[in-house]
Amino acid sequence: GGYGFIGSNLVHRLVREGARVRTVDALVDGHGGDPRNLAALDGVERLEARLGDPRVAGLVDGADVIFNVAGQVSHTASMRDPLTDLELNALDHARFLETVRRVNPAARIVHTSTRQVYGRAERLPADETVAAHPVDVNGVAKWAGEKLHMVYSQALGIRSTALRLTNTYGPRQRLTSDELGVLPVFVRKVLRGEPIDLFGDGSQRRDCLYVDDVVAALLSATADRAVGRYYNVGHHTDHSLAEIATTMVAVAGELGAGHGSEVRLVPWPDEHARVDIGSFTTDSSRIADELGWRAQVDLVDGVRATLAFYRDHPEYL
Repeated sequence: GGYGFIGSNLVHRLVREGARVRTVDALVDGHGGDPRNLAALDGVERLEARLGDPRVAGLVDGADVIFNVAGQVSHTASMRDPLTDLELNALDHARFLETVRRVNPAARIVHTSTRQVYGRAERLPADETVAAHPVDVNGVAKWAGEKLHMVYSQALGIRSTALRLTNTYGPRQRLTSDELGVLPVFVRKVLRGEPIDLFGDGSQRRDCLYVDDVVAALLSATADRAVGRYYNVGHHTDHSLAEIATTMVAVAGELGAGHGSEVRLVPWPDEHARVDIGSFTTDSSRIADELGWRAQVDLVDGVRATLAFYRDHPEYL
């Protein structure tokens, strides 16, 4: 997933830290992969392929750490085309893990899962003891991918860790789709001066993570004590979607990055209402206690950095 939103930000950090980096990305049409995300970097070995492609063995061979951040993230797309979602988020990961077992079983793997596995969580904030109840195919497939990594770790000695990420935003995120999360939609609309439409009353709550905090969590999860563990990765502060959208409009005005955007409440479309999870807030105590990770960037600062990036890189719009 090296050309994607989280993957590319991770690659930039790794290069700055002096690592030798290899990336693989399927560049699935309509999803997050974008070659522009790595265009400024030299010396990064790149392969365009699915995770299950036999050519991935050449990149896995000799790697010390593998960050597996590949995946399809659209919930509505998963319901329209469930088989493709299962291929990308579960079966391809099984093929990848078999490649690792065959070529480089000593490699350290950190896999990105999602808070979507909890579905309509039985209690909030949700910690790792809350049962998984995904409400769409995407949540089921991502959960399967996560469980595969844990099984390979516990039963076969492939040293894996899984991170259940909450809503993430920041530079290099795809803005041109309405199906890859609400936050990039908000960013696009405020930068274009378009209204932000919130379904229902906008009271659903989320804890949002700036992408640099996610990258820090990925790096922290390479610790030996994290092997065979899965962790929630979320922010300790949550906001309603109305508060998030209003914050974006206000910060855009301060930066001169957009003009005329407003927040509107609209009825729920049926296809979204069927898979909506309501509010979700994350308890990230386990990763804080065991690995020392805690989100550092608050919403206003993260939104300011995000909007400034896209103001300076309008090609992403």
